Amino acid sequence: MTKEITLEFKKIVGEGKALGRHDGKVVFAYGVLPGETARVRVTMEKRNFMETEVLEVLTPSPDRVAPKEDHYLSCSPWQIMDYGLQAGTKKGLVEDLLYQTTKETIRLDKFYEASVRFGYRTKIEYSFTSVDGRLSFAFHKRGNYREMYPLPGGCALMSEGANAAALKILDALNAAGIAAQDLKTLIIREAKNTGERLAVLFLKRKDLALPELRVDGLNGFVAAYSNPLSPMSTADEVLSAWGNDFVTERLLGTELAYGFDCFFQNNIELFEAALREIRGAAAKCGKIIDLYSGVGAIGLSLRDLAGKVYAVESVPSSVKYARLNAERNKADNFEVLCSMTEKAGTEALRGADILVLDPPRAGLHQKVVRNIMELLPGKIIYLSCNPITQGRDAAFFLEKYKLIRSAAFDFYPNTPHMETLLVFERS
Repeated sequence: MTKEITLEFKKIVGEGKALGRHDGKVVFAYGVLPGETARVRVTMEKRNFMETEVLEVLTPSPDRVAPKEDHYLSCSPWQIMDYGLQAGTKKGLVEDLLYQTTKETIRLDKFYEASVRFGYRTKIEYSFTSVDGRLSFAFHKRGNYREMYPLPGGCALMSEGANAAALKILDALNAAGIAAQDLKTLIIREAKNTGERLAVLFLKRKDLALPELRVDGLNGFVAAYSNPLSPMSTADEVLSAWGNDFVTERLLGTELAYGFDCFFQNNIELFEAALREIRGAAAKCGKIIDLYSGVGAIGLSLRDLAGKVYAVESVPSSVKYARLNAERNKADNFEVLCSMTEKAGTEALRGADILVLDPPRAGLHQKVVRNIMELLPGKIIYLSCNPITQGRDAAFFLEKYKLIRSAAFDFYPNTPHMETLLVFERS
């Protein structure tokens, strides 16, 4: 039998959930704000905590706003939160998480708010479901991967133009009678400063007969087979394509092309703010090393400050575009090494005046931390999408370095996520 309880929620915690207490247990829920009393359904109960979903908010907070879309819990659960509260909450969460991991009191020097809070994403991935016998875009329900939430109009986190192109593809697939079980996902990528767009349709069958999918609003299209046994949308085999299989973005005077399967930051306005902070923390020097360099966005933005910039990246497609971007921007002093960062060894780091880090959410591999602490570059500039793992790594650096600058950026408004920057100088 489903268990329902009523309680007051007190605060927002690290993952962006609201926290309350009931019968000696911690209770978590998305879709409720601090100070609100809500009736919730228990979805999972353990010895010390319960995960719940909101059924009804009984005493709304004055900071509650109407969400822009029905599926907000799946894509951006903070749509119900006044933006001032969002920004203040994120700043507080970053500082709390850094204290928990470093045991040092770190107050952010600056928190960069987002001026654009919808339509800001450069990439979105739509799953498919069937509604009344027709294909529909869908997101997986938060907390229940097996349940799908239909998206009749796309998602407000993408621009109107990107959603319009995606819906034209959906209409063509419906007209051709394509079934949801034969499709995996549709990814739309959009360059904000050039307006270029690319769509990638991932199929579960190689023999699927697709209609012509040349739609207005796109600069290119790729149809790719992706192993249906894998939860990831990866292009195991490109089946058809037209136009470009990449888009080109322009950042602070640097042109950066990136392929349909490359990582690129999701908020261009605030990524440019982060690049300005990084440039402000850097200085003229002999050697800059950019680890987890992707297609070269950070390293190339610093090319005029160093005699040599070395970029280390493990993903071959990103390495390919980093080299093309160096050529496009006439960066003769930019060199790319294709290697897992933890396997690059100490030689790759030796002699670095400035070390730039932008790792995935898991943070730095312990071998990378060990190599850094052995060679001790003069300055470390660390951009992260996860303050927990960044703080874990920072705890090691603070043994030999002092923190000279800290900032956070609301790359992901209406969600609990953010980007943080820490700058260390050797003591």
